Amino acid sequence: MKIAYVLSQNKGGLPHYAAELANAVSHHADVTVFKPAETTADDIFSDDIETVDAFGTMNISIPDMYTLNFDIANNVRGLFSYRNLKRIQEFDPDVIHDPTDFFPQVKFFTKVHNLDDNYPFVVTYHEVPPPVTSLSNPLGAAEELLNVAIPDARLDQIIVHSDQQQTAFTRRLRRLSGIDVIPHGVYEFFTKHDYQQHPEEPHTLVFFGNIFPGKGLDVLAEAIEIVSQEIPGVTLLIAGDGRLSAKTKRIIEEQSEHFEVHNYFIPNETVGEFFSRAALVVLPYQETNGDGTKGHSGALSTAHAFGKPVVATSIGDFPAQVGETGSGLVVPPDDPESLADAIIELLEDDERRVEMAANSTHQAERLSWKNIAKRHIEVYERAIDEFHTTQTVGQ
Repeated sequence: MKIAYVLSQNKGGLPHYAAELANAVSHHADVTVFKPAETTADDIFSDDIETVDAFGTMNISIPDMYTLNFDIANNVRGLFSYRNLKRIQEFDPDVIHDPTDFFPQVKFFTKVHNLDDNYPFVVTYHEVPPPVTSLSNPLGAAEELLNVAIPDARLDQIIVHSDQQQTAFTRRLRRLSGIDVIPHGVYEFFTKHDYQQHPEEPHTLVFFGNIFPGKGLDVLAEAIEIVSQEIPGVTLLIAGDGRLSAKTKRIIEEQSEHFEVHNYFIPNETVGEFFSRAALVVLPYQETNGDGTKGHSGALSTAHAFGKPVVATSIGDFPAQVGETGSGLVVPPDDPESLADAIIELLEDDERRVEMAANSTHQAERLSWKNIAKRHIEVYERAIDEFHTTQTVGQ
């Protein structure tokens, strides 16, 4: 089986996801990844796969948009470079898979070059796009408006990460089949770097990943103010790129002894340094779409990879991935008091944290990319069958 992957982002978690998936699937198939010239995952791709630098680089990630840190001319060139999707035809794959959300530029040039008509096509959506009228997620709504303006592509299979997302897509697309739930694999590659490992610090928490309003950092900062009254030695380690809000900055300035801020993109080889120090990983995410379709994250995958207990909010599949597995506690979103109570509860119970850490490690084993790859191969086989069945009926 020949598989062409389309990687449409050059930084953030999506390149990591695409690289881990491609590496794992390459044990079962002939894999080629069509990607931007430079990505944050370039040191992750296995020697067993071929990478094609087909696209230009852009800086239109969520943190870039919220910080207004983008070069319009460069991004226009980058978007137009996706005309190079036509190079996939030279590879002549058995199936094409975009595991990075099928952004508008990919959808547009997929239609221009008729790739969806000529090959079985699979897309992974990490989040269900918000409606174009969404006020809570204006950037996502603007992107979805572009998607609506582009003719729909024919997709043989759609992959999502949770049952809630499957239900939402089924309702939106009125499609009763071809929407598969495959959990987010664990980011094992972070643990394989030769990072400086530190002793675990019993009162240190880690917030990791891109920073933007939906991540709930404001709520976590408020919670730290409460926790510090019970545990004076608590420290929140913030590690990630993005804009800190005025509220979060104020709390950090007023309580500087309880915060350690690394406000930049964390290189792959140093991620382990931060996680090795953590007693807990905190994911205070908020529901931005209001329909329960956001939840799983690369930060959670990384926490599992390092065997860390987690405190997360009850959105998306966090209750299933964290609460039901015993790898942490789940609290309501936008509730600093409940978040603080959960943090205090676990920081004061060493035995329970050790048990949750073991369960988190077990999750890493269950969600290994070896297991995730096998499930993707099954999806590709169905996509190929569906495509050829449709072609035969149409003749």
